Parts: sequence; C-alpha cells; structure tokens
Amino acid sequence: MAYFLEDEIVGRSTWREGEVDAERWDQTHSPTAYSSLFQAGNGFRAIGEKSADYLFWRSAHRRIARYLPETRFIITLRNPIDRAWSHYWNEVGKGRETLSFEEALEAEEERCLRSAWARDHLSYVARGYYDQSLEAFYRHIPASRVLVLTIEQCRANPAEKLNEIYNFIGVDTTVGYDLEGTRHNVNWTTVPRSAVGSPGIRAIERIYTRIVTKVADIVSRDIDKKRALSKDLGSIFRKPAAKIAMCEKSRRYLEKLYERHIEALETLLNCRFPEWR
Repeated sequence: MAYFLEDEIVGRSTWREGEVDAERWDQTHSPTAYSSLFQAGNGFRAIGEKSADYLFWRSAHRRIARYLPETRFIITLRNPIDRAWSHYWNEVGKGRETLSFEEALEAEEERCLRSAWARDHLSYVARGYYDQSLEAFYRHIPASRVLVLTIEQCRANPAEKLNEIYNFIGVDTTVGYDLEGTRHNVNWTTVPRSAVGSPGIRAIERIYTRIVTKVADIVSRDIDKKRALSKDLGSIFRKPAAKIAMCEKSRRYLEKLYERHIEALETLLNCRFPEWR
C-alpha cells in the first residue's frame, strides 16, 4: 500500500516527466477513506500497513502525521548497498528500468531532478541516505513513536527482535514465534541467459514463457506459488537476478558514498551498524 503518495506516480509503470501536484492529494484523499481500508481489522488490538516508500517520500511525512497522530512506526533498514542492488532488479523486473546498474547510478541525479516519478521509482542511491530521510521524518513524527531495526539484526536474532516489536506496539509477546525464519518478499526477477541473445532462441523462449505462464495459472492461484513455478520452469532460458553479483567497482563506489551517511545515522540513533561495514 502507498496511500500517502501521489496516485499519478505510484502505480505508473512508464516514465512520467515533471513534478506532481502535491496539493491535489488533499483533494482526493481523506481520513475516512483511509480508515475504510482497515475495516477487516476491527476488533484486533493492533492493525497496520507497510510501504517501502513512506520514509523516503518527504510529502508523505506531513500527511502521515496529520492522519495518524498516535500511530507507532516500525522502520526496517537494510545495508544500503544491498538495498540499492535489490531495488534496481525490482525495477528491471517491473519493466521500469532499461539501463544497466552502472548507467542507472550515473543517470540517477539527473533523472530524479527531471521527474518525480523517477525520484520515487529509480532512486537507488538516494534511498540509502537513511540519515537524511529519518531526520525529515522526525520533523513530523516524534522519535518516541518510531522503532528502527535492520534486516540484518532481524535475521541474526529473529525471536529477540520480534519480542522487541511486540513490546513496542503493545501486543501479546507469546505468539508467532513458530514463523521464525519464514522468508517473504522474494525478488522474483529473472533475466535472459546469454544463449537467448540469438534471434532463433529468443523466439523459442517467448513461446516457452507463454506456455509456462499458462501452466502456472492452471496449477495454482497463489501468486507466490505461481511465481516460484514459473521461475523453476523458466530456468532453461532465464536465471534469477538474485544470483547476479554486483561488480566490485560499483560496490567500492557505493561503500565510499555511504560511509558518511552510515556514520550520521549512527550518531542520530546513538547506535552502531557494524553489519554494514
């Protein structure tokens, strides 16, 4: 869900030039409409939503503060280099990115200055400036209502972090541990293998992919199961993007770029992130 972002950029899969009309959002959204999205949660002690965009998107902060004056927020961060790499392949998989990773890094600043759409979807580097985003968020939301975690910490100590979350939002701390280690939000993006570059193989791959998609639709209605089956059956012609390694030059560039931002984040939160170094 991305309720607090402008509709004209959230679901759009093709490039949109220019800025968005932030004032129009107030005319097309309301607290009543937002509350209606959670009717199924009536009676529960705690309900919520998740979005990867809210922390980064500055105009969302004041909207959230106005609509949710008492809500608690859990912000989960990730090594910014790994986050940028995963974000890139997610956009490739959705068809929004056509440049190589190196080209995308070089083009990011210019693209984001030209387009709010690009700033939302193609901001691989800027979204890793967690210190800047958190400082902006804290201008609207007090830090006492925000719990900041890292994915690396949660993977290393899932039960401990789950207990911390339960206490933070005030729910039963004795349930849910049977799900420890369960993985969600898998990156399903695949890319053609080198052999698919020839016209003849490419034509066969397109036909095969259509057949695989139909088979997956018949076998299961569950979207994750369909994706997993399509990924397995399509492995003849395509390989998972998750198994592609970032080139060392790009990694060194990002390590140097993010160093001062990690230090600033550690100062802001008065904690350390050795798992990112």
